[in-house]
Amino acid sequence: MRLHRLLGIIMLLDSRGTIKAGNLAKILETSERSIYRDIDILCEAGIPIMSIPGPNGGYSFIKDYKINSNALESGDAVNLLLSSMGIRPEKNTETAQKLKNALIKLENSVSEEHREEIIKAKERFFIDSDPWRGKKIENKYVDIIKKSILNLRKLKIHYKRYDSEISERIIRPYGAVVKNSEWYVTAFCETKKQIRIFKLNRINDIEVLDESFNMPKNFCLEEFWETSKQQFLNQESHKINHNTYLVKIKLSEEKKALLNGFYVSSFVQADDKWFYEIDMISFQTACNVIFPLSDMIEVLEPLELREYIIEKTKKIFNLYKF
Repeated sequence: MRLHRLLGIIMLLDSRGTIKAGNLAKILETSERSIYRDIDILCEAGIPIMSIPGPNGGYSFIKDYKINSNALESGDAVNLLLSSMGIRPEKNTETAQKLKNALIKLENSVSEEHREEIIKAKERFFIDSDPWRGKKIENKYVDIIKKSILNLRKLKIHYKRYDSEISERIIRPYGAVVKNSEWYVTAFCETKKQIRIFKLNRINDIEVLDESFNMPKNFCLEEFWETSKQQFLNQESHKINHNTYLVKIKLSEEKKALLNGFYVSSFVQADDKWFYEIDMISFQTACNVIFPLSDMIEVLEPLELREYIIEKTKKIFNLYKF
C-alpha cells in the first residue's frame, strides 16, 4: 500500500510542480503525517525533493529534475475501465491507490489546458457512497477477489450462511458484480457442484490456493446475474402479493420429496440434514398441512406452530394410551 502511495507522490510532484502536503494528503486519501513520513523515505532513497516555505510553497523536485512516469500499464487500464463502469474500489486498499496512480498518469499525458480541466473537475465533483445512517458495508477482500478473477485462481473461503453457520467452500471465481455499493462474487462452488452467488461481506476468511481453473466458454456474467436477479425479484413479488407465514423445518435427504408443491423461500444443507424455509400463508394452513407430516419432518420455527404440534401429539397419545 505504501509503495503505491510513494509512486503517487512522485507522479504528482512530476506533474504539478509544487504541491502542499495537505493537498497531497487529500488527493491520496491519507494523513499529512503519513505524507511527511513518505517524503522522508523518498529523500532517503535519493529522490531530490525540496521543501519550499511560505503561503505558495510546498514540496517539489529540484530544478530541471523530471521522471517518465506517465506510461499506462495493463493494470492501469483495467483499473480505469472498472472505474468507468462505476466499480469504485474500497478506500485504503491497494486497488484504490493503483487507480489514483493511473488517473495521475492519465492527467500527465494530456495537454496543459486539458490537465487544468481535469484538476478543476476533480476539485468540484465528489462521490460520497457512505450511507446517511449506519456504517457502510465493509468489503475487505476486494483486492484478493479481483486478482483471483483476473488470474483464474481458486479460493478457499469460510462463508457465513443465512442460519449464521460457517461453512468452508472451495470456489472458482468467475466474476464480480457491484450493486448499491455491495460486492457479490459469482463462482462455481466445488462443494455444491454449481454456480452460486456469494455476498462478499459474508466471507469471514479467504485463502488463495495454488491451483488455477478454466472459465467455461459459454458463461456470461451479465446473463447469469440478470437471470438470478429475476428469480430473486419473482420470489420477493410472491411474498408481497399474499399473506406470508414462513415455517422453518428440518428433514433428512430421503424426505425432501415431501416438499414437492410447497413454496420454498430458502434452503441449506448441514451435514446430512436439510433446513428449509417454506411459506404456508397462515398459521391455520400450516397446522392443517404440516401436522400430518410431523412424524417425518421437524418444525423449528415459528415457536407457536412447534408448540401446537407438541400439544396435539400429547392429546393423541393420552387418547390412545392404555
